[in-house]
Amino acid sequence: MAEARTLWTYRDKSPITAMAIGSEGEFCAVGSRQSGVTFLGPDGRQLWRQQEIPDIRDISLAGNARAVLVASGDNSIHYLDRRGREIWYRSTNHSATAVGVSNRADLIVVGTSRGNLSAYDRTGKLLWEHQPGGTNFRINDVAISANGHYVVVGTDYMHIYLYDAKGNVLWATETTGKVLEACVSNNGDYIGYMTDDNRIYFAVKNSRVIWEYHFNRQPLWIDMASTADFLVVGESPRKVSVFTKSGRRAWSFELPDGSPVGRMARSGGHVLVGSRKGGATMLGIEAFLAKLLRQSQRQVERARGEGLDTQEAEQLLYAAKRALADGSHGVSPSHRAFAGGSSAATMRCRRRRRGTGWRGSAAAKRDRRSSAKCSRRPFRRPPSRRSLCPAHPRCPGECDNRAHSLHRRHPVERA
Repeated sequence: MAEARTLWTYRDKSPITAMAIGSEGEFCAVGSRQSGVTFLGPDGRQLWRQQEIPDIRDISLAGNARAVLVASGDNSIHYLDRRGREIWYRSTNHSATAVGVSNRADLIVVGTSRGNLSAYDRTGKLLWEHQPGGTNFRINDVAISANGHYVVVGTDYMHIYLYDAKGNVLWATETTGKVLEACVSNNGDYIGYMTDDNRIYFAVKNSRVIWEYHFNRQPLWIDMASTADFLVVGESPRKVSVFTKSGRRAWSFELPDGSPVGRMARSGGHVLVGSRKGGATMLGIEAFLAKLLRQSQRQVERARGEGLDTQEAEQLLYAAKRALADGSHGVSPSHRAFAGGSSAATMRCRRRRRGTGWRGSAAAKRDRRSSAKCSRRPFRRPPSRRSLCPAHPRCPGECDNRAHSLHRRHPVERA
């Protein structure tokens, strides 16, 4: 079992109860019941601490930490900027147990211990309220897509809910246990969640479950990359596993200290874990990303051998290699070659999708249309610089043949 690379470690006296990491893995925030909220920089140093907020239950960061949202057990939610200044706070009827925020902080949703769900904008204005299922069961987690279009809510009512930005319930699905944690991709196409009966689920936006995995013991946390190409699961306090989009456990690594809580940056390159002894550790999973990169390289080489056009895929692979070497890795839309064979960029040079579990999704349909176009288009070597006359390939660029002078790209003045 390979080891993840330790980037930095932050020590604190209080056990970590909540944490969040920015989309690029540069900034993060950790909270505890006694020490308040601590904001950490790229090197793990403390930038500021807000000790006036007690009983931290949940933390969420907007984008790359442009805003910090804190859910407190003293019946309140707090909006802080990157410098730690409190912009506004709102009181809740009961203990705030979960909070989520969109990438631009234009949608903030908070859940309480008595099943109340409230949404705010960045100014603190109340947008809508709802009670999932009409019950007062505890809301355990709230996840918002980066674009702010979808809200995923997990409760003790053994249901998971999907809302739109206006508070309309798109669907509600009964689960096999209490939904403890949930995560969602940037565009809301894919959803992951964890239940208290030792299971994790991977579903698409229409609530259809693609795959599920049953563990021997209860996992602790779950998170997803922005493109949903892989999920990270805290199997135990000392073991973290990475699952691919198809449900295969692709990689695992051990933790030196017991870490009951963890989060992954949306870029997919960093994992933040909190110690039960106090403090947090940032880990780099370059070994797993390099493994995916090698798989992508083999797929591109196989497609090139079949005569398909792999120019765009090769460019993405080159950018991914440079990003991995520079340490600026991430699974962004422009560098999806990191995500192995399941993202649209690397699938563009293939004839069809491999796997049948999620062929009905919109992303899969777009990839199939793109790959079908590539499979129908034969590979043609571009013409040399000397063959510039489109009327006849043997004519040089300065073509003076009157028979070819009617072509619009190379007009020749008539005498």
